[in-house]
Amino acid sequence: MATETDSPADLRSDAIDWSEVDDGRLAASRRTQAFVAALCVLVALFVYDTVTGYDLWIGAWYTSSRIDWLYLVSLVVFAFYVVVPLARNRERTVQYWRRFRTNRLAVLCLLYLVVFFGLGTASLLVLGRPEINIQYSYQPPLFFTIEAGTIAQNCAGQVTGPPIEQYCHGSLRFPLGTNLSGQSMLGLALAGMGVALVVALVTSMIMVPIATVVGVTAGYSGGWVDDALMRYVDIQQTVPAFLIYILLSLVYGASLFLIVLTFGLLSWGGVARLVRSEVKKRREELYITAAESAGASRLRIVRKHILPNVSNTVVTATTRQIPFLILAEAAIAFIGKIGDENVPSWGEAIALGFDVSRFPKTWWLVAVPAVFLVVTVFSFSVVGDALRDTLDPRGEA
Repeated sequence: MATETDSPADLRSDAIDWSEVDDGRLAASRRTQAFVAALCVLVALFVYDTVTGYDLWIGAWYTSSRIDWLYLVSLVVFAFYVVVPLARNRERTVQYWRRFRTNRLAVLCLLYLVVFFGLGTASLLVLGRPEINIQYSYQPPLFFTIEAGTIAQNCAGQVTGPPIEQYCHGSLRFPLGTNLSGQSMLGLALAGMGVALVVALVTSMIMVPIATVVGVTAGYSGGWVDDALMRYVDIQQTVPAFLIYILLSLVYGASLFLIVLTFGLLSWGGVARLVRSEVKKRREELYITAAESAGASRLRIVRKHILPNVSNTVVTATTRQIPFLILAEAAIAFIGKIGDENVPSWGEAIALGFDVSRFPKTWWLVAVPAVFLVVTVFSFSVVGDALRDTLDPRGEA
């Protein structure tokens, strides 16, 4: 496919490798068939789980709820339409990686996000929420101490000092300490990864199709269609999704599912505008004019020429939107507007850490989830900026 950097000779029909085009179409067809088959398997499992009531998950704290199934669908979409294309086009993937790895901070952040993805998935489907062990409440992190009178009963680590002023030391059993209920803060941090991963992946999978359809339609059609769609986007962006969620939670009840649905349906305006801008520029390219002159339909031009050339913009814009989504969910959980005690959000953990008489002695109740939240948001922001520089077509040689 032609790009901005193609020479005039590359735009001639005799410069096209038709065997490569045919192979790409065959691979895309097979990918679509495999994707549909995977969705059918998920539908069958969903029906089985709904009819029998049997819990398919090993340790999930959602107990096969709607958000579980949305997450699995999002995983399938991500695998077939992000991972598979990268694996197929190895030459382009290697080229992108060589440019991306020049930013060492971005590479470190990407490594963290890979770990975040793996641990978050394991938390959702296997690990679940840490067990309550009230006998070991307020255990300090490893290498730290706390007055023995602060803990409820037992100290998992070593106890030192005279009988009047004894101190409890942190232990490997609870490397990041415990909370009031004796739950491991490390386990809660991993469970919080699962919540953040759901928000990031599922919300993105809702946003991307809507933003792409609206942006491409507005940019390629132009005229009153463009004006109408962009005016709607303007109106939508004046109403915060946060406020809409609060109002909807009063009617339908607060839940993580409602958070994902609300922000997914109302946070795509910025991405759509970027896609529209890119499509309007691509619309004037010579290969688009040539395709139109050859009698190609609008649908074919969009599918074969427009969409592949705006995919980089969609990926970059969505990645940069994810930090806002994670922070929004944490803020909602912090003010207690999720309404499900089985959703171990980082925001909820921070709020509970402040809401104890022993703070700031038990500082790790706030510090541990806050650090994970900050590192995750920072990593997505850095990787998003690096992807923008890496995938920018104007930077290609």
